[in-house]
Amino acid sequence: MALVLSDIATVLRKMMPEAKSAGVQEIARALKAHFVTLGLPDLKIVFFSGLETADAVVSDSACKLYAVYVKKPAASTTNAWFKGSNHATVAAANGDITVFLVGTSGGGRSYLIPYADGLPLSTGLTLGSHTTVNGNTKSAVADAPTGFAIVGAA
Repeated sequence: MALVLSDIATVLRKMMPEAKSAGVQEIARALKAHFVTLGLPDLKIVFFSGLETADAVVSDSACKLYAVYVKKPAASTTNAWFKGSNHATVAAANGDITVFLVGTSGGGRSYLIPYADGLPLSTGLTLGSHTTVNGNTKSAVADAPTGFAIVGAA
């Protein structure tokens, strides 16, 4: 299936309400400025949640990942590993992109991770949240992050 993109202004408008912390806002502003140097590429923003029960397919075809935003649930006290896989349907046990989200004192924290020039993914992008860095047991609902990914054409 082809990746359906929209104009950058629409994507940024959808992204900014999520970017509430000062650090995330600064990264978002820098990424927005960098998109100008890239010629304002068409992008897609895909929001995700429910990683405790199923993987989230961001793109089932080749794409470039420009940013991923993750927010740990406020009440979380257990570690989780957010993973992104270069795959069209499944987040692998050993993710191509792995972000450790600390449990105790980590609840409610958010991160915007930029890939300024776009991380090429040849097959697609599927996200998951697991209880170990190299396993595929799903995180509990209280610990699985929510957020969004911004992708563009391969």
